[in-house]
Amino acid sequence: MRVVKYQRISTHHGEVENQSKSIDDMILRMGWNIVGEYKETISGTKSRDTRPQLRKLLEDARKRKFDQVIVYSLCRLGRSTVDVINTIHELKEVGVHIFIVKGGVDSRTTAGEMFMNICATFVSMERDMIVSRQNEAIKRLRNKGNQKWGNGTLMSQETKEKIISLRDTGLSYRGICKEIGVSLGSVQRTLREVA
Repeated sequence: MRVVKYQRISTHHGEVENQSKSIDDMILRMGWNIVGEYKETISGTKSRDTRPQLRKLLEDARKRKFDQVIVYSLCRLGRSTVDVINTIHELKEVGVHIFIVKGGVDSRTTAGEMFMNICATFVSMERDMIVSRQNEAIKRLRNKGNQKWGNGTLMSQETKEKIISLRDTGLSYRGICKEIGVSLGSVQRTLREVA
């Protein structure tokens, strides 16, 4: 069986080697013939269309360059249920299967295909919960006033209203920056939101 590896990490700090070792061990154990690999550093929340290595993998699958894709876990294919299912379905249509190391799931079996569809649903639900918690945290911090979030500062609704009010009086963007003590980018973003 001709097998290719697909490995995705979300950040440059992620360790693709961790995925690689598990995948290589499985390929060796199963006696598969590795014919290629696709690696990328991109968020799983990005759509399939914005992931160049996944696009290339799907293109090569249509050309029947391999029989099976091996990934470390289902979430490496993506965080969107629709994208993951579409990827699995597109591969299946051209006769290419997926093997997921974590759990030993094989799409060649009915149970494996059902399991992948269920997992994709949970992956999407988990992502939605993370985003929901982040949005609630940001909202809470904004309500408290200028608070740090990541590398930036969140503006309170009061500060945003001052920016809008000062702009309505005709004050320039840079004048607003000096008056309130915020960055030019913050002023521009706030005014774009109400435009």
